[in-house]
Amino acid sequence: MIVDDHHDTSFTLCKLLKMEGYEVDHAIDGLCGYKTAAAGHPDLIVTDIQMPRMNGIEMIRRIRSENELSSVRIIVMSAYGKRIIDDAMKAGADGYIEKPLDLKKFLTAVKNVLPAGEVGLNATASQSGPA
Repeated sequence: MIVDDHHDTSFTLCKLLKMEGYEVDHAIDGLCGYKTAAAGHPDLIVTDIQMPRMNGIEMIRRIRSENELSSVRIIVMSAYGKRIIDDAMKAGADGYIEKPLDLKKFLTAVKNVLPAGEVGLNATASQSGPA
């Protein structure tokens, strides 16, 4: 699942992951991302940090506080530097990628976080609808 309030970014990342054979959906902010994760238990969440209603770090904290979501892997995307990335890692992120995104590095990060043999990013449709 991609969680990002910028339509162009989420559209591009969803399209790229689908081309790589992943099942993927998106949410428009941290609150939608949390609700979608709780409903669908995705294998992986790739999230922006700065978003309306609930930022990525708060979403990570809420996800990590739920026992049934503890195995969900999370990669953060940020252009705000080391301190924000460190905060996200302390909150429970499994990895990060800096913005602006390099799409090859993005795919490598996804493949490094998902265990071998997993075939998709299984999530239910977010409140914002499919990508």
